[in-house]
Amino acid sequence: MTSTSQIPQIQADLRDRLGSRHAYRLRCAGRMPAVIYGHKKDPLHISFESKPMLGWLHQNNHVFEVAVDGQSETCLIKDIQWDYLGTTVMHLDLTRIDLTERVSVQIDLELTGEAVGLKEAGAFLTQAVTQIEIECLATEIPENIKADVSELEADKSLTLEQITLPTGVTCKLVPSTIIASITIAVVPEDDEEEAEAGEDEPEVIGKPDEEPDAESKKE
Repeated sequence: MTSTSQIPQIQADLRDRLGSRHAYRLRCAGRMPAVIYGHKKDPLHISFESKPMLGWLHQNNHVFEVAVDGQSETCLIKDIQWDYLGTTVMHLDLTRIDLTERVSVQIDLELTGEAVGLKEAGAFLTQAVTQIEIECLATEIPENIKADVSELEADKSLTLEQITLPTGVTCKLVPSTIIASITIAVVPEDDEEEAEAGEDEPEVIGKPDEEPDAESKKE
């Protein structure tokens, strides 16, 4: 959970020029372009140092106090734009919020525990959902949501309704949404037959059945 004392504070500068060329120059200078909107106010096009923001993003922070043009804005990250490789943050969209209001945010879903079903031969675990959209107070956004798969058996699934969400947190997904499942890999019969056939001694093509006798060699 994020208390008001834990909200990161960041200093931003207004951007006097927009467009991809100027955004590129900002990124080359170690700054991240962003925009603040919402609460019936005009959008603010800003930039701030990339390094501290990336550190906070890796720590799963969602709410920030942004100081810009002599004022402070409490903001929630609504969208992160990545490059085509998915490795570099190109732009951030932030929306103004009130710390007393409920907000919607995408949260990582982390599987914990060792599923009993994985002890069976050929069993493998599939995580169908890696993020879920939750709703809660802006000061109560969890770092992530954990789903315990310890009791998950082979050929069974874990659904959203089986996950315990933190107090005050609700999820917008259908309760029957499958989060993770364990299936058994089945080897096709053709592959089994080929494997068995491969155990026999291979035939050497072109090998004569018998060595020619001496008379045949003279001829």
